[in-house]
Amino acid sequence: MSELSAQEAFEIGSLYSRYNLCSDLGDPDGYADCFTADGVLELMPHELRIAGRAGLHGHKVRDLATRQGYRRHWNGNLLLERRDDGSVRGRCYLMAFNGPSGELPAIGDCGVYEDDIVLDGGTWLFRRRLLTMDASTWTRR
Repeated sequence: MSELSAQEAFEIGSLYSRYNLCSDLGDPDGYADCFTADGVLELMPHELRIAGRAGLHGHKVRDLATRQGYRRHWNGNLLLERRDDGSVRGRCYLMAFNGPSGELPAIGDCGVYEDDIVLDGGTWLFRRRLLTMDASTWTRR
């Protein structure tokens, strides 16, 4: 395995930021575009699997329609490792906060992401995100 360059690590770190901001600020197009065309998001233990950009877009639209207040995602301890096939394994912790407008938020979710990240058309994208929740207030919609 070769090391990631500083530029590659920066670009992948920006992917994580873009994903969080698009999710939190209500941009379903930007959210879905963080994934490859056949990208997959899996949430455990909810046993939810969402595949393809259209499915991911619809998931975010439904989430936004039922969300009350605001949401903020925070990732920590991001570890990126290049695999022999050139893809990157990304792992990090998730802490998500939910709050009513004008008030401080409360912790809504806590878990671990395990990601498969690939270079697709010159852009780093998620091919697969597995989110294993330690605990969550999220309910399947």
